[in-house]
This record gives sequence, C-alpha cells and structure tokens, in this order.
Amino acid sequence: MSSADAQEVEPKIGDDLVIDVTDRAVAEGRAGVIGEDAGTVDLTAQTEGDDVIIDLRDLAPTGRVIAGDADTPGRSGRPPDLLPHHHLVKITGGDAWMKAEEFVYEIYLKLGYTAESSRHQVEELARFHDTSRFYAVVDEDERVIGTIRAIFGTFDELPVGKFTRVDFEDDGPMCELSSIVVDPSVRSIGIIEHLYREGWADATRSECTAITGLGEKWLLDAFRDTYGLPFVPVGQPKYYMGGDVIPMIMSTSVEGVSEVCRTNPDYFDWNMEVFTEAELERFGFTHLVHRASRILGRA
Repeated sequence: MSSADAQEVEPKIGDDLVIDVTDRAVAEGRAGVIGEDAGTVDLTAQTEGDDVIIDLRDLAPTGRVIAGDADTPGRSGRPPDLLPHHHLVKITGGDAWMKAEEFVYEIYLKLGYTAESSRHQVEELARFHDTSRFYAVVDEDERVIGTIRAIFGTFDELPVGKFTRVDFEDDGPMCELSSIVVDPSVRSIGIIEHLYREGWADATRSECTAITGLGEKWLLDAFRDTYGLPFVPVGQPKYYMGGDVIPMIMSTSVEGVSEVCRTNPDYFDWNMEVFTEAELERFGFTHLVHRASRILGRA
C-alpha cells in the first residue's frame, strides 16, 4: 500500500478499507530469508533494499495471550446493530456473486490493488471461486455496501500460502478472510464487525482449526488491542506497495477463543449470539458464554 493509498484508506476498522493485502501482492509473494543454521527460519522481514524492518517477535510480544483484561482501556465492546435498511446475506453464486465480485473489484482497481479486468473481478482470486463464499451487507435497493470473502483450504492452498510459514501450531483446514471492503459512504457504523462475525462463525461451523489473513501492522494491533482477538504472525512479512504485509492467524480452539472472552467479554458475547445453544455446546463455548456474563455482571 503506497502512502497515497494510506491517506485514502484510513487504518481503522469500519472505514473504507481492504483488510487483506492486494491480491497481486499475494500472487507475487516471495519467500523471505531462511536461516542457514540448523534450518531455522529467520523471524525478520526485509525491505526491497534488504534493510531489516520487522522482527516478528516484536509484533505479538505476548504471543497467543492478549495483554491486559476486560478493564484494559481501548477495548471495542459490543458493536452497534446494522441500520434497519441494511441486511446481511450469504452468497454462493449467481447474479449476487457477480455483484459482490464487481464491488470488490471496483474498489481494488481504484486503489491500484488489481489490474483492469473485462470480467470486472479480481482475477488473482478467480481460482478460489469453488472454495469460497461471500457474505455481504446490502441496502434497501440490494446494493452491496460491504463484503467479506471466506476461502477454505489448508495453509498451502490459500492465498496466505504464498508466504513463508514460521508458525506451525495450527494445522488442518483453515479459513482465510479476504476482500473485506466497505463502501466509504457508510463508514464506522459496525458493518466490518458484522461481516467479520459471519466469517468467524462460518470458519467455526466448517470445523476450521484457524482463521488466517493478510494485513499491515496496524491491523494486527487492532485485532489484538482493540478486539482482543489473539492473532499472531504465521509467516514472514513482505514489504510491498509501501506497507509491511503480515500473514496472521488466530486459532478457533476453545483456548484461543477464551482470550476474546477474557479481554473483551461484551464483544465475545455478541459474536456468540449467532450460534444456537446446541452449537455452543458442540464447539465447547457454553462455559465461555457463562464466564463472559459473570465478567459483565449479568450472572
């Protein structure tokens, strides 16, 4: 992301932002520096001039544990409801899919994240069509105003697989959340949070071991410090388009989710509302919902 793009897309959840890096950057991702001693992986990213600019140990110094607790200032708490004339839809194909594709494409194209396409879609994501689905927020005219794309597969099968992996704690099927875009005319009203909740729920119901994605450092900080989501770097960052792109991952295990409950209980409780009681029990989240209620003084 260039400095000009950074001015146009403010680095905070809820604005006209694209959470994942440009798909062209993913397609062109290159392996980072591999340590020669004992086959270890160097936990640093490099600029185009080979000056080290990121040490992964500095990005998430407390690892998969979030610093602080529910009283730590700056936690997001419960997001606002969608406006009455906005509603969320799941998209798996047809005309609605094409509308979602074009919505993402137009914003990506405007920001220089993809090349022009006669099909009005981000061509770098075309090969993931059969393993992904969209969630979108639409207005009263069925106009798309926000999207998230959930892509399913193992690490190497996902866009994030283009980066050199350094964290192997989570294995098995994963869900990469991509194409997270909101129309600039409807900023900061909770649309991003609603979209992300659907992606998280879909990953959990699909028995994914983790959620992964690509973003810059401000996004990793926002996930951890604002939302209490225990994302950690999963691969070596790469300097691209004016930004240091970090592959990141969050476990969907009870242990991982419990960090959200402990540090941002109101936000956690809101996320759990999309599940039935039977689902909460099946996923092992029931006791966490009770714990959140106790922290919030409701039980």
